[in-house]
Parts: sequence; C-alpha cells; structure tokens
Amino acid sequence: MTDRMTAADAAPAIAEANLGAFFRHRTDVPTACCAALISSLSELRGSDDPVVTFGGLPGACVPEFADGCQVELSDGTEPLFRVTHPESATAHPVGPDQMLSIPFRAMSRTGYPSYAGVVTHWWTARTPTEGDAVIADLMVKHLVAFVDHERLMAAVARAEDRAASLAMEAISGRTINLATGIVMHQDRLAADDAENLLRQSARMTGRDLYQVAASVVRSGSLAADRAALSGVRCVGTHRPAR
Repeated sequence: MTDRMTAADAAPAIAEANLGAFFRHRTDVPTACCAALISSLSELRGSDDPVVTFGGLPGACVPEFADGCQVELSDGTEPLFRVTHPESATAHPVGPDQMLSIPFRAMSRTGYPSYAGVVTHWWTARTPTEGDAVIADLMVKHLVAFVDHERLMAAVARAEDRAASLAMEAISGRTINLATGIVMHQDRLAADDAENLLRQSARMTGRDLYQVAASVVRSGSLAADRAALSGVRCVGTHRPAR
C-alpha cells in the first residue's frame, strides 16, 4: 500500500470553506484552535486509495492539533500501512492518558475493498480533552467521506466511459451493417463476402472498419477504395445475394 501512496496522482485540495463548515456543524467542537488545522487539512490529497489520503493526516495535524500522530491502515489483503509524525516520536513514549485513539471501518459501496484502521494522537505535556476527542473523530469521518467521494467519482467516470463505449459500438455496428448492405447490393455478394471486402479495404488503406463503412455510407459505394483493392477484391466466391 505504501508504493501506491507515492505513485498516486495528486487530487485538487479540499476547499477550506467546506472544511470549516464540516467543523462548525457540531456545537461541541472548540473552534478557537481550528483555523490552522483546517488550513493544514485542506492540503491533503484526495484519492480512491485511502493510503493516499490518510497517509497525509499525521503531517497535517502536527503540531496544529497534537504533538504526534500515527495512522495504521489495512484493507485485509496487503501488509499493514503505518505512518508516524514526527518519526522520532516512538523514541519518546507518552503515558496512556496522553493518547487518543480513533478506530474506524469503511465498508465498500462501489466495488472497492473495505478498509479499517486506527488514528492515534498524543500530547507530551497534557491529557486530551473531550473537545480533542470530538475533533479527532470528525477528522477521521471527514477523511473516510473524502475517500468515499473520490471512489464514487471514479465509479461514475467508469460508468460514463462504459456507456460511451456501448453507444459507439451501437453506432459502429449500425454503420457497418449499412455499408455491408450497400456492397452486397452493388457487387451482388453474400453478407460474409461483402463484410470481408470492407475489412480488406480497411487493411489496405490503413483505416479501421468503421471508417471504411462510414465512407461507404456517405458516398454510397466502395468505389474510392477500388484501386487499393485491385487483385484482392474478394477471397470468397461471388454468390448471389440472398
């Protein structure tokens, strides 16, 4: 999972206004110290891979929110992903009352694997407050929603690409059928032989079958390709069209 983090493309930053609204909708969140945290979180990268988004969280919330942060993440199929900031934090352990852990699970909704993890924050000179716990929980929920949004957008894009491909296949098939009918009528060929003639024309002229068929439909004949097809006009027998 770590390799995917470095290879992922950067997504546009989240608008700070949206993050501000995300925090403000809760009356139990202390807002005095949130401005710097919101600004830092707005720089996180969005991705359908949770490693990319969650991997940037420790750097975003230290020191604006806590003195240290660790993210542990797994989708059950790859080794555990772990990132800690600052990296030297493990050399200076703190007491359990100075740590705050937020476990989470994100179920798959768009064909992606589910994933789960734990986000741990700690403070070296104080214990976390109830307000800290609320903010930490909101950050995790926000990142889960961020990943869900990116996954949904990717699924929508794939569906749109598939729909466009199906539409093009339908158009291509209809055009090829029309061109085959024209060649059958003009050359008194069977359907297979007429389509073979179109395919030969495509090979000899360096075009795909749809381009040749579209040209035949527009012009009403295959006459423009006759010179290129001299000597290879049709490998089949000339059977009367049915």
